[in-house]
Amino acid sequence: MEKKFSLLFDDAASPEVQPQAATVAVQSTADSDIPRSKPVKFQHLRLQWPIGAARKYGVQIEFSEEGIQNEIKYDTTIKRLEDNVLGDMLFEVYRSEEVWINEKEPDLVMDKLAHETGKIIYPLQLRIDAAGSAYGIANYEEIVKRWPAGKADLKNYFEGDFFEKYLAKTEAVLVDHDRFMFAILYRDWFLQSYFQPIFKDYGQEKQLTDWLKFPLPLSFANPGFLCQQTIGEYTTDQGAVELVHRGELQNDEGLTMQKYTGVYDGIIRLHPFHNHIVAYKGEWQIREYEKNSTVMVKYFELDNSELFARNNWIKDSNTSIVLEEKGKQGSFFNKLFK
Repeated sequence: MEKKFSLLFDDAASPEVQPQAATVAVQSTADSDIPRSKPVKFQHLRLQWPIGAARKYGVQIEFSEEGIQNEIKYDTTIKRLEDNVLGDMLFEVYRSEEVWINEKEPDLVMDKLAHETGKIIYPLQLRIDAAGSAYGIANYEEIVKRWPAGKADLKNYFEGDFFEKYLAKTEAVLVDHDRFMFAILYRDWFLQSYFQPIFKDYGQEKQLTDWLKFPLPLSFANPGFLCQQTIGEYTTDQGAVELVHRGELQNDEGLTMQKYTGVYDGIIRLHPFHNHIVAYKGEWQIREYEKNSTVMVKYFELDNSELFARNNWIKDSNTSIVLEEKGKQGSFFNKLFK
């Protein structure tokens, strides 16, 4: 179906950026070779993502605050590029053109504007350290160069004082390297949950306790969630290695006026040979004084559906992303990048 707006962040960010090339598929492993419900004997996880390989995911993010729910669904592709800095890995992230907010295309002005503006960011190239954390944006200068053409294109769709103020704020963040880095690497729920420092030595007990940061709370100083991270004793019946996370939000010793409490529960399933994420489910329950909120993030590797068919957290037989009717409750993007 032809759309007036191309909705959320896609591959063709401007006339200077070509659409995503065809996905480079990794040779699939014969189903009989997949280890099923076998003891996990190793304690050190290492990412062994082949250069040139791409993974496509269906993503679902849901916010619930005092009974009001908002939800977004989209596809994203992550491709490993040739490493250009010794000791790190380089990944390129694409966002699909189609997006669904509360089961509909974005129809509020704020959502459309945020979606169209976000297209300028992608494709996004991230530097990833050996543990799996994103620490840098490799194509920042290219993104800044895309902005003038993207801004001009936006003015063909939008006008008014609100739009001009929005553009000014967006540009102020975009041209400030540190602010842009923080917005991308620490305010995006998918990127923050996907590029976690999970590739490390878990010890003989296959368990460790370490810090994990997520977009909540807003304080720069907050240390994040003190999280117990455990490698499952056995692979799943689909052959995946499973990580289980249980964390508690720690206070920042008075550096934030708004006091938060919260817990995080996560399940990460990794490919049995390459250790990339094939499925993820995370839930954060946050309490700010008397207000409760919940964030749920789920994603599933679409290209491995035949291998991990029962990872059905977000997938059904009719679509790459589960569809559940939800009422529209205001601008989603105000919460996504809050």
